[in-house]
Amino acid sequence: MLAPPSSASHIPLFINAPAPKGNAMVSDVLESRDEIVEKLIGSGMSAEEVDAKIREKQEEYGGLLTEAGAAYAIAKDRGIDVGFEPRHEPVKVSDIRGGLEGVDIKGKVTHVFPVKRWEKGERHGKVSSIIVNDGSGEVRVTLWNGDCDIIENGELQRGAEVEIRNAAAKERNGLTELSLGYHSELKVTKRGMPEMVKLSGISEGMNDVNFVARVERIFPLTEFERGGRKGKVLSMIVSDGTERRLVLWDSNADWNGKIREGDTIAVEGAYVKASRGKLELHLGWRGRLTLNPVWATAMPENRKKLSELVPGEAAEIRATVVKVYPPAVYQLCSKTGKKYSEGCDGEAVPAMVVNAELDDGTGVVRGVFFREQAEKLLGFSAKEYEEDSSVFDEKEAAGEEMAFRGVPRHNEMFQRDEFIVRGFRAVDPIQEISMVKGE
Repeated sequence: MLAPPSSASHIPLFINAPAPKGNAMVSDVLESRDEIVEKLIGSGMSAEEVDAKIREKQEEYGGLLTEAGAAYAIAKDRGIDVGFEPRHEPVKVSDIRGGLEGVDIKGKVTHVFPVKRWEKGERHGKVSSIIVNDGSGEVRVTLWNGDCDIIENGELQRGAEVEIRNAAAKERNGLTELSLGYHSELKVTKRGMPEMVKLSGISEGMNDVNFVARVERIFPLTEFERGGRKGKVLSMIVSDGTERRLVLWDSNADWNGKIREGDTIAVEGAYVKASRGKLELHLGWRGRLTLNPVWATAMPENRKKLSELVPGEAAEIRATVVKVYPPAVYQLCSKTGKKYSEGCDGEAVPAMVVNAELDDGTGVVRGVFFREQAEKLLGFSAKEYEEDSSVFDEKEAAGEEMAFRGVPRHNEMFQRDEFIVRGFRAVDPIQEISMVKGE
């Protein structure tokens, strides 16, 4: 992938071109090279220097600029008034051809691709693209570096109406694309919103699934090699009241370390697969994830009393820890995050699980805390407990009232109801008052 132009101006020369003579036609602009060169020479540059600068500017823009366009760019960089400025009148997408510059369009965003990182030598940055349709056709528009922020923060969504100015058109793999440069502009004139679904309503084989959910648990990143191709995958448990596993592949797995449990995420373009009898959501190269998007409020906590819990339905409970049982330590594979076995090519690392009785006045349930949640509740690590079991103090861990987020289930082996804790926090009086008032 080519890196974007490194500096200066993105010069409109063809469609919506600057008009040196009133409402000049594009052909008039294309004939303006000599007029601009004369102004450059008049500013103190030699003819040889102008020619060299023109070639340098054309190389900077990957050969997309004509000599007139390069001369115009040089003049603008030097603050030389060439006597005309760009007009901004949108053209039809169907009329765009490779090599055109200064392209202005209006249309609706039909797809938003995830932001990726690029490197070229010592230079690096971000790149993404969107598909825009204006009724006459659709075109891919590439955004570079800071222009990608509008995608990363969720301001630009599928269905949005946009205006684009001063883009450059090029041919790639037989298709015409637009690219935004330094002096290009993308303006959202009407916000869009993809149609979201509830996780309880998905079914096997569904494609292009969009949803908003809270991250409940994150598993370690896994790297693999299959058929000569290297890849990586990141899995997590997400919930909007119904829990599902979300699997991020390759470039989307780069969210590893950036997403935290409790974050709100918006996912677009996922597909549904069945694994071991359970439905999973997968996000490949066409899908994207937005972290804590500005347009999405935090997921509701779905607060319930213990007497109201439904197995499998994620909820939050406010309860007091009345009894804590001694934790159990087991070994995990450092590479996969799964229970350690002979097939693990990593190290065995200790992890904990601890059970606690939770009471909210309407009932008592066995809360089950795994790994990080267990360490957070007890205040020491699995390794510390493995080395010295006396660090556990039942009385010290019990007695606190907190808000616990998780999923209720019925344990068939022990024939008891349990609450699998995904996260918990101290009770906030102000937040509790707001919840009672329904704010």
